Amino acid sequence: MSNREQALDITQETFLRLWQNLQEEEILNIRAFLFTVARHLIIDWYRKKKSISLESLLMNDEEEIKYAILDEKTSNDLSFGAEGRYLIEKINELTPIDKEAVYLRFVEDLSPIEIGEILGISANAAGARVNRGLIELRKKTKYGNKENNKD
Repeated sequence: MSNREQALDITQETFLRLWQNLQEEEILNIRAFLFTVARHLIIDWYRKKKSISLESLLMNDEEEIKYAILDEKTSNDLSFGAEGRYLIEKINELTPIDKEAVYLRFVEDLSPIEIGEILGISANAAGARVNRGLIELRKKTKYGNKENNKD
């Protein structure tokens, strides 16, 4: 099974669970619900892949996460030139929770409240994770460094 097929299976299961839950109870924030379910399904999928070592999982992380998280619309909207690939490489160097917080904030355009609901943390903690991720990204890319701004 390809990564794309796995991503489609996870997407289908996510919406199936939304449909089932909508029949049983009212969901106040559908967007947060979808992200939370998808996140848990992705985590479960990785846990079931017992044949993959931690090292190989880390080596394949960028490609598998991209297919599992980025939907077709988002990946079509983003232009991955040399700078984009460099930025993705640096984002993937962040801690997993900071990487996820930055992704949810800037790619999915979610609020800190929604990010907190998805990650199971407070809105303040979500905002702090995003800020921490941005600070680390600036360090890794040396963006804003006075030496890089000299002509």
